[in-house]
Amino acid sequence: MADNSTAADDNKNNGLADQAGADPSISAFTSALTFNALVALGIFAAFTIVRNWNRKIYQPRTYLVRKDVRSPDLPKGVFSWITASFRVQDKELLDRVGLDAYMFLRFQRMSASLFIMFTLVAIPILLPINMVNAGTQDGLKRMTIGNILRDQYWRLWFHLIISVLFNVAAVGKLWREMQEYTRRRHAFMMSQKHAKTPQATTILVTAIPKGLSNEESLFNIFNKFPGGVKKIWLNQHPKELIKLVQERDELVPKLEMAEYQYIRSAYGKKAEKHQREHGGELNLVRPMGRVSKVPMQGAKVDLIDHYTERISTLNRKIYDLQMTDDPGALSSAFIQFHTQFGAHSAVQTVVHPRPFTMAPMFVEISPLDVVWDNMNLNIWIKKGRRAATLAISTGMILLWTFPVVFVNSIANLQTLTEKVKFLNFINDWPDSVKGIIQGILPPLGLAILMSILPIVLTILSRYEGHVRETAIMQSVMVKYFFFLVVNVLLLTTISGGFFNTWKSLEKDGFSFNTVVNMLASNLPGASTFFVTYAMLQGLTGPFLELLQIAPLVLNILFTKLLAKSPRQIWNIQGRLFAVNFGVVFPPQVLMFCIGILYSTMAPLILPFVSWYFAVYYFVYRHQFLYVYSQPVDSGGLIFPIAVKQTFTGIFISQVTQLGLFILRTDARLTPHIIITILMIIGTAFAFSYLKQAFNPLVTFLPVALFSKDLHVNENGVVTDGDEKRTTTKGDVESGGHHGEGFSDTNVMALTDMAPLTKSGAKSSHNPDVPTFALEKDNDASSSLQPAIPTRHPSRATSGRTNGSQSQPSYHGVGDKAEYLEDDGGAEVAAPLREGTISSQQPGIPTPHSSMLHGSSGHHLAAADGEAAPFRRRSHFYPQEQQPYETQTYQKSQHSLAPPGFQNYRHSNHSNSRWSETGGAGAGSTDAFGQSPNSMRPKSTVDMGGITEEDIDEVMNDTNKEELERMHDRAYTHPALYAEQQPVWLPIDERGLVQDEIRKLTQAGIVVATDGALLNPKTALACVQGIVYAPGEEDRFRLERGE
Repeated sequence: MADNSTAADDNKNNGLADQAGADPSISAFTSALTFNALVALGIFAAFTIVRNWNRKIYQPRTYLVRKDVRSPDLPKGVFSWITASFRVQDKELLDRVGLDAYMFLRFQRMSASLFIMFTLVAIPILLPINMVNAGTQDGLKRMTIGNILRDQYWRLWFHLIISVLFNVAAVGKLWREMQEYTRRRHAFMMSQKHAKTPQATTILVTAIPKGLSNEESLFNIFNKFPGGVKKIWLNQHPKELIKLVQERDELVPKLEMAEYQYIRSAYGKKAEKHQREHGGELNLVRPMGRVSKVPMQGAKVDLIDHYTERISTLNRKIYDLQMTDDPGALSSAFIQFHTQFGAHSAVQTVVHPRPFTMAPMFVEISPLDVVWDNMNLNIWIKKGRRAATLAISTGMILLWTFPVVFVNSIANLQTLTEKVKFLNFINDWPDSVKGIIQGILPPLGLAILMSILPIVLTILSRYEGHVRETAIMQSVMVKYFFFLVVNVLLLTTISGGFFNTWKSLEKDGFSFNTVVNMLASNLPGASTFFVTYAMLQGLTGPFLELLQIAPLVLNILFTKLLAKSPRQIWNIQGRLFAVNFGVVFPPQVLMFCIGILYSTMAPLILPFVSWYFAVYYFVYRHQFLYVYSQPVDSGGLIFPIAVKQTFTGIFISQVTQLGLFILRTDARLTPHIIITILMIIGTAFAFSYLKQAFNPLVTFLPVALFSKDLHVNENGVVTDGDEKRTTTKGDVESGGHHGEGFSDTNVMALTDMAPLTKSGAKSSHNPDVPTFALEKDNDASSSLQPAIPTRHPSRATSGRTNGSQSQPSYHGVGDKAEYLEDDGGAEVAAPLREGTISSQQPGIPTPHSSMLHGSSGHHLAAADGEAAPFRRRSHFYPQEQQPYETQTYQKSQHSLAPPGFQNYRHSNHSNSRWSETGGAGAGSTDAFGQSPNSMRPKSTVDMGGITEEDIDEVMNDTNKEELERMHDRAYTHPALYAEQQPVWLPIDERGLVQDEIRKLTQAGIVVATDGALLNPKTALACVQGIVYAPGEEDRFRLERGE
């Protein structure tokens, strides 16, 4: 007792915390641990049960993606699915999920390995140092550095040495991971698959002066780079077109719903009863409703007639504007080169002598990644907007401190109830209840507060004027992490220490020495919050991610109750989820910062941080392989941002450690202070060198990668010098790639070529260049560097691409119905008119013609320097010699009709089709004809008998003409070629849909019935046997890299 009293007196004299009564942190800790463990077990048990119920939610990547990136079916056992994702090797994982997801997983794996090592070192060393024969603090605080008495300064050497080891290990690991990422990114960018995409050789040039904003000037400037210019798109912003297209896109689903309600009114129990009572007369009900923008205002109108008339009018206006309107070029342009070398060389060059002119330039912009609404913003508007968003973000951070402080104060209920008198009744509650409140509510409340942030930050980032969706994601990532660091890490640490010291400050006075000593003692005590925070995030967070409770509930809700029309059903059942790394990555980096900050101050946090990263690594590995699919991959550019952000946590931990040593005001800690300062300086140099070393490498491709003296394998490993190999013709044609190595033969062939004259004739020839390098599409008369483009004065009407001859017209306009035989042999009802568009149209250049694409990707220059006719391409509208009303929807996908289509005929006999097909799809609103509670066999997708091989054939079937069309307009504003989204209607037994098709097509509206059926018994629509929704073929292929 005497020893304990002496220790307590020393502790008080040294200004350390004097706890009044037992520290409730142990009770809160055990309550939170028990509660969260039980919740985690419950969530995991729920997942093992429901994962077999809904395949769309829990494993859509086993059937909704191409075969080369598809994952095998998960075993149906309770636990057998756990090891499925770990059977996938790293190389295969990278090929399937993309570099963004792969580097996200590598960050988690790196963090897990680091903190497991930290745990094995710190727990057996620092916990005894903090607890045995030290201070008299209670509970979890006894395990922190704050429990060490002043005269036990020698114990702090252990904390200092381990801190140095941890920091060196973390910096070294981050450096190695950046090296690995650089290799992976270079291999990704030099791969054959990526080299064939438009973004590999295309750059965006901004702030172009008016005098240079034309194809000829840009061609003259940029054609000097290796390989020369292939295509030029002058960006345009057709305001009126954009407005009309948006209105039309909003009206098409409304018309679909109105038509669906009208058709289904002839089916169901009420319709059968009406037929019996009225001698077989159908009870067709035309949907009526108000169309005024003001709710409950205006007279009710026939919705079908109203929407039909308005869409028909919009179709004509949009068509006319697309053919005649020229909105003028903006101050930016996309320029595509023949080689990656040319694109990466151009984007690193200073082009214009005036400041902020023709700069900045961007490379590796996917067509799906373009933010068209921000293309019309000049650099000064962008700078002003970014200054405004910076001010708004700062204001949000300052204002958000008030609710965050209140939430964090709940972790100290005793102090809170003393200061807020009306909460005194909480003191009468049982300790177990108060423990749950203190251990669970603060981190839960903090998580809720932070959940609404990403929405606001995304709006702000988009307003800044970024031209890429991935750039917006990266901007959100930076803002969100900064917000988390300030409001979660720093504010919680400071406010936690403040509330812990408030009572002692009132008792001992607010002298400087008292404040300093109290903060030195109680700042480590804030770790109690972060231990429970890491516990909550590590136990419940990963399993909630697995369960996907919100998507599951919404899927069931929409499928059963809200999704009625074929498109609504498809939107629920046919689309894949994607991950917003700008929102998902910052919490991972924040946990790294929390772990490194408290690794030596409160080592008890280390096991929970290790568990957090290990479990999240397993969960996200599973999710990326079976659930998520990213439409656009930035090539892992989020990873360098995350690495730099982890240095924030390292610096905070070092500065905090320095502050703790200084606050103890003991001369014997001078060596500790000096070593900590040197560690901070060393980390700063390492951070600076890391940025200097890797910033250029992760943005651009090094020139040496195109050299024949340097080889890069599929993992990005570089071999210099002596290992030569023979270059084959395949290397050149594939963009310099051969097997696992890369060659610059195509680049050298282009740079060694003599300049071409305006007529396209060669002035000289290098005999060392293979002749095939000078050919294009086996046409000897074409050239790789075409003549200077000029805009043809005439503006011809639309020449529309219709795909190959094997792809049938679907619904045209006519007064009789015929049956077309599709590739699968299925018969599809389609009214036709004589003179249907053929697959070959005049005016569309053949694959052998050499041309340059100018504004909106148009063909501007042909062989011999003559300008080709100015055309825009689209395939929903007629040839120029046909009247407008004869529109035809040309299907660019093969028709994979479900079994019911094969026997379908117009019939007034009830249930004839359904009896013949065994009721396929009856009662189901699943987009693939499967019940939510059933799983398909391994050999086939349950899509009305459609096999996986059929799907792969359709998904991979992109003929040369379609591919050329997609590439031609890849960087054209969508409004300039926007086609009316087909009105998607379900086929019904009585043939009502055929009458509606006839009326709509006569009004000039495109209609499709792909895979959509109406069950006559339930009067519900179902969708079967299709790969993508009508009208979404191009985007479908672009998203999946076809």
